[in-house]
Amino acid sequence: MKFRVHVSGDFFNQMYFDAWMDVARANPKKLFYAYTKSLVYWVKRMDDIPKNFKLTSSMGGKKDTLIEAHHLKYAQVVFDEGEAKVMGMDIDHDDSHAFGKSKSFALLLHGGQAAGTKASVALSALKKKGIGGYSKK
Repeated sequence: MKFRVHVSGDFFNQMYFDAWMDVARANPKKLFYAYTKSLVYWVKRMDDIPKNFKLTSSMGGKKDTLIEAHHLKYAQVVFDEGEAKVMGMDIDHDDSHAFGKSKSFALLLHGGQAAGTKASVALSALKKKGIGGYSKK
């Protein structure tokens, strides 16, 4: 059984992060995974993350320098499949890369985007292809 922590939101302090690690330790037969920009909490506990808790850093945060410095797995949001290909990254369409692989990956643009921005235009183009947001493709 897989459990995604935070479909929306993030770890808001070290105590909360640590509590989730305790939950994973108490449930070793379940797989927990999360995307996070709260990299300071992760790095502080790098040697104490349970094997059944898979973390993926979300590029685009204030502490992105920690990703490279600590070789953290990350997800990079891209505007289209071509951008991911140029970057040499696989696209995760179903979170399987987040919970099942150790290599960094791309995510297609998703969520709400401000009207008139490049991101909103790109998201519209993805939706017209039938792959906008979190598709099952």
